[in-house]
Amino acid sequence: MEKGTSLENKQLPAFTARRLTQTTFLIVEWDDIFNEHPFIYAKIVPSTNTILIMDTGCGGATHNPEIGLKSLREFIETVDVPDNNGKPLNEGGKMKYIVVESHCHYDHILGVEPFATDSPILGSSHSPTFVSPENFPANSECKAQGLRTPIYELTLVPHLHEITSSSGLSMGLTVLHTPGHTPDELALWDADEKMLYAGDTLYEDDPIIFPTGGSLPVWFSTIDQLIELVKTQPDSDNVMINCGHATALRPALEVLRTCRKFMENVVSGEEPLKRRYLRRGTWCVEFKEDKGRFSLICPERLVLEAKGEAVA
Repeated sequence: MEKGTSLENKQLPAFTARRLTQTTFLIVEWDDIFNEHPFIYAKIVPSTNTILIMDTGCGGATHNPEIGLKSLREFIETVDVPDNNGKPLNEGGKMKYIVVESHCHYDHILGVEPFATDSPILGSSHSPTFVSPENFPANSECKAQGLRTPIYELTLVPHLHEITSSSGLSMGLTVLHTPGHTPDELALWDADEKMLYAGDTLYEDDPIIFPTGGSLPVWFSTIDQLIELVKTQPDSDNVMINCGHATALRPALEVLRTCRKFMENVVSGEEPLKRRYLRRGTWCVEFKEDKGRFSLICPERLVLEAKGEAVA
């Protein structure tokens, strides 16, 4: 199907989209082969003629023979969305793109290449070596998954970077470095909509999975900073959080504080171990609340290291 054409023969897309706020849509890759179901966010700012995409998912990889439209960009430009007055989010590709990576893991970057041909791709400058060309295949987990690592130019931006369009107009979004899950994790703060986009820093109902490069002490520091950010906002209880999986448009303070308490219980030993197992030569552990809202899977070393840290 050619770019910009209407959807023919009801070709089933790998994505669905629904409106979260006046400017923001949640796009879900609903049947990927990795069972990740990543959350992708599109913020449309007509005054800048730009649409910001946070993360690009698994690239449409699926075993479902009914899914024929696998390109995120093609979906955004050609598929009618009921919540968008029955029109595509960026009909015909009229608006420009800015893509922001919450972090470099494969399930958030495999759809990036079609955007990289003409759009900036932004990532965290907190740990340049983590996303350097020589380390990228391993740290993105593409190598472990047997995947071709996407090739694109990544522009590293600092903490508190204000995102602007190609013409220099504000997109109303600020980059926050939020390491812990990975060294390159970042979040976005939307001051206009009072929303926090937290990537894989945390989420509900699915296991929060830390790689070997993660750090629980650093994660606690990040969570404390995000809690303080939200607390300083007027009407802070109405600030919402959007995450890289499972959680969207939920009360930010409640989610952040409750997840932090769960992680405290893991480190203190109050949360019982559910499973210990060997994965790729590394001992991993799993913790899960009985009610199932929060759970953690990570290398055992990360929990042991955290036990040696003071967690307030």
